[in-house]
Amino acid sequence: MNKQLMTILKKRYGLALIVVCSSIILFYGFSGISDVNRWKEINAYYDSEEFINELNRSPEEYGSEYKQLPAEKRHKTYKEENLKLFYQAESYDEYGKPMDNSNQPHYTGYFSENFVLLFAVVSMIGFGLFFIDLKTSFNEFLFSLGVSKKQIYFSKFALIAIPVLGSVLLAKMLLVAIIITGIPAEYINIDMIQLMFGVVASWTTVILYFSLSAFIGLITGHILLAPLTAFGFCGSFVFFATAVVNMWNYYIDGVTYNYLASPHFIYSITKEPISVLPIILAVLLSFFLFIFGAFLFSSLTLEKKGNYLLFDKLKLPVIIAMTLYVPIVLVFGRGWYFGEENRSPIPSLLTYGLITVLIGIYVVYRKEIHLWLNKRKVKKVVSTNL
Repeated sequence: MNKQLMTILKKRYGLALIVVCSSIILFYGFSGISDVNRWKEINAYYDSEEFINELNRSPEEYGSEYKQLPAEKRHKTYKEENLKLFYQAESYDEYGKPMDNSNQPHYTGYFSENFVLLFAVVSMIGFGLFFIDLKTSFNEFLFSLGVSKKQIYFSKFALIAIPVLGSVLLAKMLLVAIIITGIPAEYINIDMIQLMFGVVASWTTVILYFSLSAFIGLITGHILLAPLTAFGFCGSFVFFATAVVNMWNYYIDGVTYNYLASPHFIYSITKEPISVLPIILAVLLSFFLFIFGAFLFSSLTLEKKGNYLLFDKLKLPVIIAMTLYVPIVLVFGRGWYFGEENRSPIPSLLTYGLITVLIGIYVVYRKEIHLWLNKRKVKKVVSTNL
């Protein structure tokens, strides 16, 4: 790494980087402490005379399974089931009988990870990694240092991406440590290996979102449309993996109904069975975007910094990607049901696809379209005057 370049980048981003990384860690630490305190408050309430009397007086209100139990066992069983770190919601069949919940998802009331806020912050940082320097003309200064563009690219990732992503991993581990040390072991119904695997799995998804948003910030330059693109893509990507699986099931396996909308990628610490495939995909896609971004950044020019796309070679691929991505997400992203009316998703796919391709062509080729229209207008005026 070039020492002069790193010194300049540290002066520009150092303070903000310290604030962001510290805030992420402190937020997770505070969340962990709050979760433990909430657990203790609930535990104290369950041990209160008021609750015990209410449970013994009307046990059926807390669940029919408690009615037949002796008072002491009823109280103990209720605490064991409702104070566990992870729990499964009960489900009933059409006759009101409890169903087997072995395949039901696990929930937790004691992990305030707030992953939506985390992914929003990480995505904004990733997007700003290259976009801010482009729009503030700081790139002109960096390019005048005599340092290669690839060095600038890798230095930014080393100085900003590694600390931010590292602080997220540290924050998640801190949250887990606070939870498992603050809540008694008999209520921690998950082993440490599975818990840490959930930490790593959710962290790889954070890396993926950072990489996606950084790549969008690298290839776009419009002051309004670029942030909207990053917001729209990162906000809808949670549905994309589901949409692809749903579409595969519909066209390949012939499944004509599906009410599930599983995100597939792991967004928060969970007890759910975790597939290795989403983790591998997240890592590989992040690595591909990182390498491809380095290749693109080395050919970045400054005269197109106001364009929607900074690289002409990406215009057609971006339009194709938009035309495929948007209809698939809108039609299959939240599950479907075509069995009852025997409807086909093809009309919706074609409609959304046509709208998307028209918008995409205008956004990507906006300057060329306006130039062509102006030329036609000038020719028309000239021919009229003649």
